[in-house]
Amino acid sequence: MAILGFLFSGCTAEWEDELYIQMVSFKTKLNSEGVAPVYLRYNKNGEVVYKLPLIVSGSQPNQSDKYVKIEVDNDTLNIYNKEKYQYRTDLYFKQLPAQFFELPSPTCFIPRGSNTQNYPVKFKFDNLDLVERYVLPLTIKEDPSYITNTRKGWRKALLNVIPFNDYSGNYSATSMNAYFDGQTTNPLVSSTRTAWVVDERSVFFYAGVTEERSEARGGYKIVMEFLEPVKEGNGDLVGALNVHATNDAIHFEMLGQPSYKITQTVDPTKKYLVKQYCTVNLRYKYDDITTMPGTPVRYRVEGTMTMERQRNILIPDEDQAIEW
Repeated sequence: MAILGFLFSGCTAEWEDELYIQMVSFKTKLNSEGVAPVYLRYNKNGEVVYKLPLIVSGSQPNQSDKYVKIEVDNDTLNIYNKEKYQYRTDLYFKQLPAQFFELPSPTCFIPRGSNTQNYPVKFKFDNLDLVERYVLPLTIKEDPSYITNTRKGWRKALLNVIPFNDYSGNYSATSMNAYFDGQTTNPLVSSTRTAWVVDERSVFFYAGVTEERSEARGGYKIVMEFLEPVKEGNGDLVGALNVHATNDAIHFEMLGQPSYKITQTVDPTKKYLVKQYCTVNLRYKYDDITTMPGTPVRYRVEGTMTMERQRNILIPDEDQAIEW
């Protein structure tokens, strides 16, 4: 009996000990490209705060107060781009310029007994041109008062900042046909078009079938402003679009009045899932001035594009409720 008591007490004491090394790291979810997408709603002030989670690993509660030092990492993104894309510089992520973010504090305080803490990062989206893919690279600085987790993607965070509004996202473009001007057969079609945020009520996409990773893509930006809609009897929202190109050299020409419709339905089996569809109707012409330099190619584009957005109404945080 005494032996059993000794063994039991020994096991209990061992269970109460820390089984691992307590290490500090970021908590981010990497995508297939190795960066962490951060979706943040654009607001009229162009500013929003993102709460970046930090965690202390281990089997027991955090054993001491920790002042975790965080700073911008100016080296990792360059190394990442060269290793992943090599000479395809057009695919490189760009480091987010300093005027578009603010780190309110150089440290994140994690109190004793707590294994998680959010570090606020303030983003300023006003006049941010999303022709480039921007990343804010952050790192946890080494310090004798804590141990950092050096596992890939844990001590460093490559935050791919993606502002969104009610109209941004991936549109199905299979019903949007691009014809050589004057023809009505053999259209060119892109499977999708991505609409990027300009401001609270505007997005931009690339004209026709312009490759979204093309080095010349910036010259083919088409901006859509969603004007105030009218609510129909069935609850659908219908409105007009104000559409223009940012580059006069492509001789953009709108044909007729562009419009949009927003419909919303509840999933028949998953009642907590709300599906919203935004459909835009467009007819326009533009010149391709890069495929054959010095010889513009005129295109006529017409049809519809539809974006589906699914939102879980049980999740309070909008950026997490939307299924990206």
